[in-house]
Amino acid sequence: MLLSLNVNGTTHEVDTDPETPLLWVLREKLRLTGTKFGCGIAE
Repeated sequence: MLLSLNVNGTTHEVDTDPETPLLWVLREKLRLTGTKFGCGIAE
C-alpha cells in the first residue's frame, strides 16, 4: 500500500503493508529513530 505521510513538514511516499505499525514505518522506512517503543501497553 502506498502511503503519503507528512512528517516534520516533509512529505514522504512510503510503500508498506497496511498491517505495519506506524512506529515501524517511521523507524525502518524513514529512518526516524528518535521515535521510541514503550512497553506496548497504554503507552
